[in-house]
Amino acid sequence: VPWLGKTGMNMFATYDINRKDWNGYQFSANWFKPFVFFDDKSFLSFQGYVDYQFDMDEEYSGKNSDGNYNNTEHGGAGFLGLYYHTDRFALGYGAKYFYHSYGLNDNAFKNEFWSGLNTTGWSHFLTATYKI
Repeated sequence: VPWLGKTGMNMFATYDINRKDWNGYQFSANWFKPFVFFDDKSFLSFQGYVDYQFDMDEEYSGKNSDGNYNNTEHGGAGFLGLYYHTDRFALGYGAKYFYHSYGLNDNAFKNEFWSGLNTTGWSHFLTATYKI
């Protein structure tokens, strides 16, 4: 992908260790693109990843108290980050979006005592990294 600089892409078949059977696929992509350079050799970068799971068997997981399957046929997550890098440190902000993450539906495993999992939404990250 020309603008994204260093980009990795992979395709996986996923194995369910509990079932001892294959269950779906995952496509993953990641990138690291410095785009502003400063005189002191520091730079700003756009970095992140996308994980997308698909063709999963939702029936295996059973149903929650609403009658919906706990698992979903597809889902994923994406992370978009903006980072300032020096030779020794990196400071950044990233936003991550989950959609039926890890193959789980919203309200998975809901019952009369618990509202279930929330597997779709945003999370935010502030990071400070020391480089060795």
